[in-house]
Amino acid sequence: MKKDFLYLLVGLLLTTLSFGCKHNRILKSTDLTYKYEMANKYYEKGQYYRAVPLLEELIPIYRGTEKSERLYYIYAYCEYNMRDYILAAHRFQTFVRTFPFSRYSEECQFMSAICHYKLSPKYSLDQEDTYLAVSQFQTFVNQYPQSEKIDSCNALLDDLRIKLEEKAFKVSVQYFHTEHYRAALTSLQNNLQDYPDTKHREEIVFVMLKSNYYWAKNSIESKKEERFLNTKKAYAKFAASFPNSKFLKEAAEILEQTNEELEIIKYKNS
Repeated sequence: MKKDFLYLLVGLLLTTLSFGCKHNRILKSTDLTYKYEMANKYYEKGQYYRAVPLLEELIPIYRGTEKSERLYYIYAYCEYNMRDYILAAHRFQTFVRTFPFSRYSEECQFMSAICHYKLSPKYSLDQEDTYLAVSQFQTFVNQYPQSEKIDSCNALLDDLRIKLEEKAFKVSVQYFHTEHYRAALTSLQNNLQDYPDTKHREEIVFVMLKSNYYWAKNSIESKKEERFLNTKKAYAKFAASFPNSKFLKEAAEILEQTNEELEIIKYKNS
């Protein structure tokens, strides 16, 4: 049993060395046609790490020729299949710019967006790639409105927008928790404008009520009355929009405290 395993191990080692030697001979070859054929063979076999150094050598040599388009195309897919999505996105965009009328141009535009989609992190992290993916999917939809990929684009766009919506909501609430009430109000209002169908609408309107109250309470005396009156308006909007809200009891307490504050201001001014 141990002998059989040893023979198998030696056999695998020799095979690996043989493939390594063959690959080195291909890299050192001066026959460009042979290298082009081998780059394609490596790609078709899924040996992308072997195809890449050949492609990097051949692309500048064949630039402007019929073979150039194929080389750029499989180069982008090699990076993609090796999961280097940053480089792959760049390669696909390079293809689109270099071959705008290619039959692969639509596909590569879509794949560039897919790369950024795959790079898009969870909502709590920086969303640069999410915004890039959204931008590129929208560009694709505008350029290829009849494409069979439109449904996929729209589904992926919805997924990305949900992530951006969640990010925006958490940032707004964080402003409130760090007592930046004015910033919270602006941010929450932007949430409602940017995502009118947000699932967080009830909580957003409630946090806006609380932000108005605490902003008023922490204001200088000359600004308090105006801001407490705005708090009453915020309560009226919340109560009318969500009459059965789980936050209604707390909202009513805020209204009561607001009325007390206004009575104090009225007494001081009398």
